[in-house]
Amino acid sequence: MQLGNLLRSSPDLSGVVRSIATGAARTFGFDEVAVYLSAPGDDVFRAHAVVGRDEARDQAILDTPVPTAAFAALMPERYQLGCAFFIDHREHEYTAEELALFPRSEPAREGPLREGGWAPGDKLLVPLRDRANRVIGVLDLADPGDGRLPTLDLAKELEVFATFAAAAVESARQYEELERTTDLLEQQLTVRHELLDVSGSLLSTLDHTAVFVQIADALKTLVDYDTIDIALVDESANELVTIFAQDKWANEMLQFRQPLDQGVGGWVVRHDEPQLVNDMTHDPRGVLVPGTDLEPQASVLVPLRFMGAVIGLLAVDRLAGRTFEARELEIVQLFANLAAIAIRNARSFKEMEVQASTDGLTGLFNHRRFQEALALEVARAERYDAVFCLLMMDLDRFKSVNDTVGHQRGDEVLRDVADVLRRCSRESDFAARYGGEEFAMILPHADVDEARQVAERIRGQVADLSAIEPGLSVTVSVGIASFPQHASDTDGILGAADAALLSAKAHGRNCVYTSGDDGVSGGPVVQTPLAGLGRRFAARVGFSDEESEALAAALQAFEIAHASAERHGVGPVPISSGGETPAVDYLVDALLYATERWDGGGYPEGLRGESIPRVARALAVLRAYAHEGAGVSAALRAAAGQRYDPRMVNRFLAFLGEEASRWDPLGGSAAERG
Repeated sequence: MQLGNLLRSSPDLSGVVRSIATGAARTFGFDEVAVYLSAPGDDVFRAHAVVGRDEARDQAILDTPVPTAAFAALMPERYQLGCAFFIDHREHEYTAEELALFPRSEPAREGPLREGGWAPGDKLLVPLRDRANRVIGVLDLADPGDGRLPTLDLAKELEVFATFAAAAVESARQYEELERTTDLLEQQLTVRHELLDVSGSLLSTLDHTAVFVQIADALKTLVDYDTIDIALVDESANELVTIFAQDKWANEMLQFRQPLDQGVGGWVVRHDEPQLVNDMTHDPRGVLVPGTDLEPQASVLVPLRFMGAVIGLLAVDRLAGRTFEARELEIVQLFANLAAIAIRNARSFKEMEVQASTDGLTGLFNHRRFQEALALEVARAERYDAVFCLLMMDLDRFKSVNDTVGHQRGDEVLRDVADVLRRCSRESDFAARYGGEEFAMILPHADVDEARQVAERIRGQVADLSAIEPGLSVTVSVGIASFPQHASDTDGILGAADAALLSAKAHGRNCVYTSGDDGVSGGPVVQTPLAGLGRRFAARVGFSDEESEALAAALQAFEIAHASAERHGVGPVPISSGGETPAVDYLVDALLYATERWDGGGYPEGLRGESIPRVARALAVLRAYAHEGAGVSAALRAAAGQRYDPRMVNRFLAFLGEEASRWDPLGGSAAERG
């Protein structure tokens, strides 16, 4: 009972087994005791504790597993003594295999062992049975101190002892299992906490490269590794392409493209199954990356899945004989699920960012991205007292190109022009499709002479496109403005380049003009200041003579009607255009559609955008100028893109800036005002 209490007091299996061995030897007087245990589901017994006189023999017993069948051969019914089995050397002839499994020792003394009592080779085996009566261990007893053969009474006492011993073994195993389960749960909880900690920053990182670095750093805290690489599937080439590697062979890895039908990585992607390979050098699926050395390597490779599809592979390696455990494979799998989402988020953001800032037809930056870049370049130039030039380009009579070769070929021409801009620009230059057949290019740190050389090169190469096919005629007009020489803010530099472009158009097209060059002369002076301003603006933006006359006449009618209303009862004055008759159709368009809105919310017909005649769009802007006066800039900018044509607004404000330096916009030169 004291021994039973001792066994129950120790939760440690190794301590329990030692207590069983020493307790059996001390309590029952055996000089040789071995305690064998069998693990659940195992078909061998292993000695966990030995008490004996021969250290070499004892160590051999500890080192030699005994098959279940070998014990079964020693415990037939004829050898049974109560709960025990007595193997008498006179009745059992040991085989060579049994002699190897159960090494003997010579008795330490002469006496009863050699006088008809216990002899070398005699053995008393006592099974240890669990609650389900399964044999979980065996007590191997030999060499009793008194040399007597075992009796039934001894067997009954050993049965009680074996019951306590088996219960103690079961309790110790349950305790160990509980500890293992607790450790595993703690590890899993730790992993999930760490995953939760990194998930926030990982999933919020939209920079592609930063995501890979975060993945590597975060996984390193969960599973120690020597190297890591991430590869994504190139579906068009049916290959795995390494896009991130932390390895002494990183350069070789990044240059390597692995076919999906080769290598362990290809197998993982094709079968969508993770792999733990602790000996990669001997795996028949292995592929050696060119330029690297074959060395001992253990690897965990897991597929990266997103929305049910495998998008890539995450692989971590240990070198120099270090291996992975199955639980570490599970951790890498958990992390890979999170990493795949983070990678896809970053890729999707990058794709959306490119899509949002790129013109779908030409691949150049779009108008929105150009406006942002121009503002940044102006800010940079102001901060560092730098210069830059802006090119505004417009294909000449492009409508005739579409009418001649069709809109599909016209789109191809626009792509060809975009290629010309790429060829003629430096890496630091910024080329964009401004809209329609208009293009723009920012040339950082370039002066006017350098910008003119680039513009002439572009003009010449665009003209060469006409040689591609008969009947195709493509030319481009280019306007140049320099910051801060021609303007000191974003609107100003854009307006100056736009005005130079219009000058190029007015001087025959297919040429390059710089802001400040002699432009088109203004038309004849009209009777009212507002009409005169409108005529000069029309000439600046390249209106035809008929459009200019119509705009001036419409403004004169507006100004006279406004003055007449202020004089209470004075009738309208007949419209005069300086002796010339304006084109009736343009005048009707101007007066009829000046109340339409750019966003389509106006009247009388709800026209939208460029479907509104441009004479009417110009008239709307100039009428707003007449109403707003000094506050016109803010008012026009606020309504641009909604009520007014945004480009017409930009051109008019730039035009006003030029006028202010030379004229009172509503009449008279600066000298006259002085």
